[in-house]
Amino acid sequence: MFSKTKSPETKSLNTKPNTAYNDTEASSREPTKSLPSISRQSTSVIGSHTQVHGDINSDEDLTIEGQVIGIVTCKQHTVTLGSDSSLNGDVYANTLRVSGKVEGNLVALHKAIIHEGADVSGTITTPNLVLEDGSIFQGSIDMNPNNEIFTSVFTSQQQKNTTTKPSRDHKRSDAADPKEDTTRADGAESNPTDASGSKLG
Repeated sequence: MFSKTKSPETKSLNTKPNTAYNDTEASSREPTKSLPSISRQSTSVIGSHTQVHGDINSDEDLTIEGQVIGIVTCKQHTVTLGSDSSLNGDVYANTLRVSGKVEGNLVALHKAIIHEGADVSGTITTPNLVLEDGSIFQGSIDMNPNNEIFTSVFTSQQQKNTTTKPSRDHKRSDAADPKEDTTRADGAESNPTDASGSKLG
């Protein structure tokens, strides 16, 4: 009888990958995701020790803490007049917040807020007006949302921003008119004539 020889047992090697290493390697291969940037609207500031003589045009929020003599135009943003501010002139803004002293016409497309301690003399034109207790106002108020000043001042600016430039490929007005072509359409040749008008040849 033949006896079967028992083959030596082979221990299986642990082929389980090192998760710690692989996780680190995988994470290093993955593209890094940048955090979404937070868009913050910028604001221009005129300090309390600053004096401006002239008109101001701003395409961002504007805060005035100093003295301004002139017209302030900020049609699509907010104008804030601080408690130490002094303004002698007109203001055109989307939203207006007043805590200082103003002599002039205030026009706000969205809302105007006259805070406590403010001293305003002039005309306020806005569809939404807030006069806080402790504020001083002398003048007239127009809260008609269909006031013509909103159309003339704010709408005209939006139309200018959306106006398209004329195309450069536009034909010149002095271009030759195809109707003025002296060549006959039927391709026939015209017979030459002499000075008397009789045909030659």
